Amino acid sequence: MQTNKKSWGIVIIILGLILLGLIIYFSFFYDTNQPEGEPNVDGNTVINNQLPSGETEPTTTPGDKPRNYQEYDLSQKDEYKSGVSDLIKTAEAFAERFGSYSNYSNFSNFSDLQIFMTPSMSAWADNYVKQLRAEVKEGEAYYGITTNAITGKSSAYDESAGTAQITITTSRRESMGEETESESYNQDIEISLKKVNGEWLVDKALWQEKK
Repeated sequence: MQTNKKSWGIVIIILGLILLGLIIYFSFFYDTNQPEGEPNVDGNTVINNQLPSGETEPTTTPGDKPRNYQEYDLSQKDEYKSGVSDLIKTAEAFAERFGSYSNYSNFSNFSDLQIFMTPSMSAWADNYVKQLRAEVKEGEAYYGITTNAITGKSSAYDESAGTAQITITTSRRESMGEETESESYNQDIEISLKKVNGEWLVDKALWQEKK
């Protein structure tokens, strides 16, 4: 009996020491705030990522971020100014339409171009068309000219004065009667432009000798 009591006393002392060790461990060494883990395929624990305190998890990817659109005020953009190259293109287009007409079309090309003419040029066009139409006789054979611009160059340009002189070299085909009766030649036209109320308009158009 004495031996059994002594053995139980030793067991109780050992259990007490183990319990005291566990209390000390959990009180000073074990971190109760560490995140929960999930076992991976190897059986090891993987700690879940958590954001620092006070931060929230983003709900959008970088590509989902709203774009920073800025308003663009066209009124603040500098007014576009026509250069020599622009005037040459304008003169080329004018020369082709101005030089292409027929008695069957009632010379409408001149009337169509009046919005691109200065008042003095427009008045000349009115008188010229009246003259051409008066010369047309009923039943008269077909007569027409087709004009294509080849090259253009500036011989004078003054932005401050609002004047420009452009020479356009054209290829022209003159047809009379049957379509087989035609003549082709090159011919220059001198086009004078004038700036009126901020817009470049044709003030004169003079055909030169055939080449």
